[in-house]
Amino acid sequence: MAWSSLATKGQRPGTRDSHGAALIGHRMLVFGGTNGNKKVNDLHVLDLRTKEWSRPPCKGTPPSPRESHTVTTAAGGDKLVVFGGSGEGEGNYLNDVHVLDLPTMTWTSPQVAGEVVPAPRDSHGAVTVGNRLFVYGGDCGDRYHGEVDVLDMDTMAWSRFSVKGASPGVRAGHAALGIGSKIYVIGGVGDKQYYSDAWILDVVDRSWTQLETCGQQPQGRFSHSAVIMNTDIAIYGGCGEDERPLNELLVLQLGSGHPNGRYNISMCKILSNHWSEEKRKLLRAQHHKDASASNGELGHKPREAEIEQRNPFLRGLGK
Repeated sequence: MAWSSLATKGQRPGTRDSHGAALIGHRMLVFGGTNGNKKVNDLHVLDLRTKEWSRPPCKGTPPSPRESHTVTTAAGGDKLVVFGGSGEGEGNYLNDVHVLDLPTMTWTSPQVAGEVVPAPRDSHGAVTVGNRLFVYGGDCGDRYHGEVDVLDMDTMAWSRFSVKGASPGVRAGHAALGIGSKIYVIGGVGDKQYYSDAWILDVVDRSWTQLETCGQQPQGRFSHSAVIMNTDIAIYGGCGEDERPLNELLVLQLGSGHPNGRYNISMCKILSNHWSEEKRKLLRAQHHKDASASNGELGHKPREAEIEQRNPFLRGLGK
C-alpha cells in the first residue's frame, strides 16, 4: 500500500490547519481553522464519491471564527456540534456550543444550563455517546485541564462527570475516539510531559483504564490525528517533544477479541494490545477495503444508507 493524493474538484476550502472535520455518510464536513493569516468560520463539504468540494448555504448565525475546536456528530448524524476553541484576538479561549441541524442546514447557538460549565479551552477532545457530548482535557494558555464534562444534548445542560480511580491527568492535543460506550484517549501534552499512552473511559462504569501496550512504543506527541478501522486505531503525525512535525503512521491493534465495533465493543483484553508502526505498507489489505475514502464506502454501508435516507442534506447535496 502507498499514500496517494486525492485529486478533488469544486470549491476547495484552501490551505488551513487546526480545523475540525467530521464524517457524515459519504461526506466529510470541514469547519473553521486558520489559513495562516486569520481564523475562519466557513463550512466546506467533500463528497468522497465524486471527490468534489462544495460550500453549502446555511441559515442562522454560524460560530465565530476559531481554531483548535472540536466538531462532533450527534443525533444519529443529523447534527454537527461545535464546541470551544481559540477565537480571534490574543488569549480568546471559548466554551460556547453551536449546533448545525443538517436536515435544514441551520446554525443555532442554544442556551446551555448546568451548575458546572466547562472552562474556556482549545485542543480538547470531544466524543458523543448516545445523546451526550463528553469533553475531556484541553488547555487555556498555560493551564491544562483533566476533568470530564458532559453536555446532555436533549436538555442542553452541562454536568461534571465523576470518574473512579486513576485518570490520564491533565493534557491537551490528544486524540479522542468513541467506540460504543467507551472513549479512547491517546497521547497529548500536559505540564511539560509528552504522552504516548492510551486510556479508555468507560462511560457506563465511570472508570478510566490505562491500556498496557506491547510492541514498538511510539514517542510522545500532540496534535496528531486518529481514526478507527475495525479493531485498530490508526494514528498519524503530530508533533514530538521538540515540536517538530512527525511523518509516521502508527497502528494500535486492539486484538482479535474485539467485535467489528464502531458501534459496539467489549472490554479490552489489555495485554493483547500492541503497537505496530507501518512504514512502507501503510495499512493491511483487509482494512484498506473498509476504510478507503477513495470509493466513499468507509466500511459503514448500512449506517451510511440509513443516515442518507432520512437526511435531506445528504440526499440533495451535490446532485
